[in-house]
Amino acid sequence: MAYVISFVIGFLFGVIPFSYMLGLLRGVDLRRVGSRNIGATNLGRTLGFPFFALGFLLDALKGIVPVLLAHSLFGFGTLAGAGAILGHIFNPLFNFHGGKGVATTIGVAIALVTKSFALALGTWLIIYLSTFLVSLASLCFAVSLPLFTIILQEGTLGDRILFVAIGVMVIYAHRSNIRRLLDRKEPKTILWRKK
Repeated sequence: MAYVISFVIGFLFGVIPFSYMLGLLRGVDLRRVGSRNIGATNLGRTLGFPFFALGFLLDALKGIVPVLLAHSLFGFGTLAGAGAILGHIFNPLFNFHGGKGVATTIGVAIALVTKSFALALGTWLIIYLSTFLVSLASLCFAVSLPLFTIILQEGTLGDRILFVAIGVMVIYAHRSNIRRLLDRKEPKTILWRKK
């Protein structure tokens, strides 16, 4: 039962659409602008870097808080992390369409595998600052994070399996971005500059 409760705790945090709600506060429905995604990147493209930063932070907290809470209550933080990411990507409030899962994955990684997260974040920054393609940087983050956990043998076996599965989910969530990247039609996003 503790396994199920841990997962549900994470899922309930994951479905909270912070970036979407921030957009509504400014009269913007993220489902109708930009990429039509309810995540922090589309929020930042539409309203500027301060909104991106706040949306990203809140989405990351959706990963950190349930992992720490479930770990302290039951010792199953990994399951809460999985629930948070699934809730964010497959949000039942939006017909099972949500964000791309990167910020929430970062929150889970901070809570579970700090060293691997730091290296994967470095990868994200290098790719982003070289290309200004958030999606490409996010895909590289999703691939490099599980690789670093395996190389460093950080976290439990369950944690490493989780991040491999998360990598697959994040890639799946970015399938439209991958098509645009291959067609060289993916827009560059300078996050500190309002579109």
